[in-house]
Amino acid sequence: TKIILNGADWFANIGTEKSKGTKVFALGGKITNTGLVEIPMGTTLREIIYDIGGGIPNNKKFKAVQTGGPSGGCIPAELIDIPIDYDSLISIGSMMGSGGMIVLDEDNCMVDVARFYLDFIKDESCGKCTPCRVGTKRMLEILEKITRGQGTMDDLDKLETLAKEIKASSLCGLGQTAPNPVLSTLKYFRDEYIAHIVDKKCPAGVCKAL
Repeated sequence: TKIILNGADWFANIGTEKSKGTKVFALGGKITNTGLVEIPMGTTLREIIYDIGGGIPNNKKFKAVQTGGPSGGCIPAELIDIPIDYDSLISIGSMMGSGGMIVLDEDNCMVDVARFYLDFIKDESCGKCTPCRVGTKRMLEILEKITRGQGTMDDLDKLETLAKEIKASSLCGLGQTAPNPVLSTLKYFRDEYIAHIVDKKCPAGVCKAL
């Protein structure tokens, strides 16, 4: 209604140069105020989580936020001041996607988070192209192996190589973005993968087999 009343130029003055206007996000996960929020493009992640979302319940430590739906990436706490717009999210391995924003705290295991999203994504594959149809299943198998304490450093290398190949060779957007949860957690939370593989421990205490 406001766009009709005020015009396109008014709306275009909101946001950033390349990401104009506002965006509706669905805030969920480990955050005080959940629900739909409409914010100007360029608002920082810190402002969304703490000023709008009310912060993390029970004085828990903020660990990451997963944006863009199941095939979005996980953004670590050290990037909390990043402006939320299309280009910024892509540059750090995530995406705007559907506008989903799942907040994670210190009690979340990032390896298990990647496993959770891959489990969903593999069922969404249409099966037309081999990289997505077979590759997502192979990635999930490796992730499950790691969360059971049976993974090796060779598995970690295979997982990363496979994720990059699937991203580069899948035919459609689903397959091309499917590896994002894996690649982003490998980039920002590799220490958690190594803890599962080398120390046979889940730092968050989520993976019960360890």
